[in-house]
Amino acid sequence: MMRALTRRSVLSTGLAAGVLAAPGVRAQAARRRVRFCLDWTWQSAHSAWTLAADRGFFSEAGIDVQIDRGFGSGDTMTKVAAGTYDIGFADTNLLLKFNHENPTAQLTSVFILYDASPNAAIFLKSSGITKPKDLEGRKISVTDGEGTRLLFPIFARANQLDMSKIELLSVTAQLRDTMVVQRRADATLGFLTTTALNMVGAGVPRGDIGWLQYNSWGVALYSSGLVVRKDYAERNPEAVSAFIAATIRGLRAMLADPVAAMASLKRREALIDEAIEISRNELINEVALLTANVRANGVSTVDRARFEASAAQVAEAFQIPIRPPMDFTYTDRFLPADRKII
Repeated sequence: MMRALTRRSVLSTGLAAGVLAAPGVRAQAARRRVRFCLDWTWQSAHSAWTLAADRGFFSEAGIDVQIDRGFGSGDTMTKVAAGTYDIGFADTNLLLKFNHENPTAQLTSVFILYDASPNAAIFLKSSGITKPKDLEGRKISVTDGEGTRLLFPIFARANQLDMSKIELLSVTAQLRDTMVVQRRADATLGFLTTTALNMVGAGVPRGDIGWLQYNSWGVALYSSGLVVRKDYAERNPEAVSAFIAATIRGLRAMLADPVAAMASLKRREALIDEAIEISRNELINEVALLTANVRANGVSTVDRARFEASAAQVAEAFQIPIRPPMDFTYTDRFLPADRKII
C-alpha cells in the first residue's frame, strides 16, 4: 500500500507534468522512475531498450528507466506481480496460466513485440528431423519452467505427437543447447533466435541447424511483449504509454542501425559477441518481428480472432477450464496510433 501511494504522489507531481508539457519543458521536469526487467540475459532484441536509454528516448518521454537482465519469462512475471519491477518483457502466452493461478495479482500485456512466436524445437539437420513426427523416439533437452517447454504440449497436440515416445531431458539453461551440439540430445526446445545462435557461437555452421517453429506447425501464437500489473497500469497510464512510445522509437533505431544497437548492448555486457548478436537480430527480424502484418500495420497490431484462438490452445494445453476474451491478458489502450517501425 505504501508503494502505491508513493507512485500516485510521484505521478501527480512529476510524470503528468513531464508528459503533457512541451518537449523543452519536459526535459527539465522531474522524471518518473520505471523499473524494467528483461526476459533473459542480454541479447540482441534487448538493444531496442538499451539504445532507447542511450539516445535519451526514455528521458524525453518523461521517465527514468532502470533495465535489468531476466532469468526466464516465468521469473519476470513473478517479479512484476510482486512489485519488484514495474514492467517486464516476457512470453505473453504464459499470462493466461499466470492470471488463472494468481487472481489477486493480475497481469496484462500492453505491447506485443513478436508477431510470430520464435518458440521452436531446434536440432542439427544431421539428426534427420524434418517434421514434428520425427521427434518421436528422440531425446529432447529442456529447461523446466522455460516458456517453450511449457508450451510444448500445444505443439504436440496440434501435430498428434505421442508424448510417451519422446524423452524429455531436464537440464539447466546453460546445458540445454550444448546437449544438442554434443549430440547427447537429438533436439532442444527454446526460442530459435536464442538457441540457433548459441549453437553458431559454439562453432556449428548456421546452415547445419534446423528447427520446427511452432507458428509454422499449427500453433499461430503471438509471443513476447511488455507485461505490467493491471492495477499498476490503471494508476500509471502515462508511464506505461511513455515506455511504449520510447520502445517503438528504440525499435526503429535498432533496425536502422544494428551496429550501434549492438554496441549499446555491449556496454551492458562486455562478453557478448557483436557479430553473433547482429546475426541473431537478423534471424529475429526474419522469423518473429517483421512479419507481413507488422510491415503493413505496425508492431503490436493484434487480431482478436487469432489471439483468442491461440489462447484457447494455451488453455487446453494447461488444462485451464476457461476460454477468456483477449482483454483478460492483453490491452491496446496504451498504444500510440503510429506503430510503424520500418
